[in-house]
Amino acid sequence: MSHNIATGEMRIGDLARRAEVTPRTLRYYESLGLLQPAARRSGGFRLYDEAAVRRLARIRQLKELLGFSLDEVREILRSEDAVQEIRARYLGTEDAGVRAQLLRQALERAGAQRELVRRKLAGLQAMDDEIAERQARIRQLLQQSTGAGGRQE
Repeated sequence: MSHNIATGEMRIGDLARRAEVTPRTLRYYESLGLLQPAARRSGGFRLYDEAAVRRLARIRQLKELLGFSLDEVREILRSEDAVQEIRARYLGTEDAGVRAQLLRQALERAGAQRELVRRKLAGLQAMDDEIAERQARIRQLLQQSTGAGGRQE
């Protein structure tokens, strides 16, 4: 294993094992701008850190649990990265005017994220409505074929 415990650096295979993905997936995510190595060693070896582990967990959550496409994941991650940058700038200044501008920027980013989530929810709601209609039709057919209670004796 090539995990450097002292620095917390991992090579691509180590990260892939921890994240339960393939090195190819990590390279693909890098090509899409979803993940970047913390550093590169001579020979082009990618080195990752714990932040990459957290980022992969976030990608997995957005993709697998919440059903976002990789394009949507990229949009969300870019927005989250921008908010973190805004936060750092906010904490680095005492100027009330600058802070107000940064808060407006963060608010705009949060609004864009909510819009993406609302679009996803609307699609899921439409799908749920279709399934509910299908269930109602099936229940009606079942009731017609078996009598009032839907049970066949």
